[in-house]
Amino acid sequence: MSSANSPYAAPTSDLALDTFRKEGIYELPRFSACGVFFLTLVTFGLYYYYWMYRRTVIINRVCDRKISMHIPNLVIVYCIVSFIYGIYQNYIIYTSGRIPEPFLVEYIMQIIFLVLATFWLYNIRNRLNYMFKAKKKDMFWIGGILTFFGNAIYLQYKVNKFIDHTSQNLNQEFNEVSGVSTI
Repeated sequence: MSSANSPYAAPTSDLALDTFRKEGIYELPRFSACGVFFLTLVTFGLYYYYWMYRRTVIINRVCDRKISMHIPNLVIVYCIVSFIYGIYQNYIIYTSGRIPEPFLVEYIMQIIFLVLATFWLYNIRNRLNYMFKAKKKDMFWIGGILTFFGNAIYLQYKVNKFIDHTSQNLNQEFNEVSGVSTI
């Protein structure tokens, strides 16, 4: 008797998440878009990058189209270094009363940082559209211009909208199958 046919063998099954099923999107947490706005405001923009990093990790776990982690890591490192440098600049201003001259390199780094952060944001947007199976003119389509101006707040709003709509449809289907009246 082989081990595969043995009644005492451990059961085997494929536990990998299926990207094309709606369960993958439920890995993304449902969180208030206003909460994203206020946490970003209170943390001086740091929560925005935390939100993007956490969503990138989740998307990479459930989606077959991965987002490279090189860009998020570069943006996070630059964000931390920039935050520390800002504290240093404020210390210089407070102790000596003079404003330090910004370097040309600092301006160039800020431009590169903004381009990388925007590229990262649009990568998240594209993966969400892929996971939603959204087409243009669809109610779940995440538009480019609104993504640019709304950032994480708009993306969280769209995730919430998709989860709410899908949950409502699943509840209606369950009630129809089980014969429960929805009056």
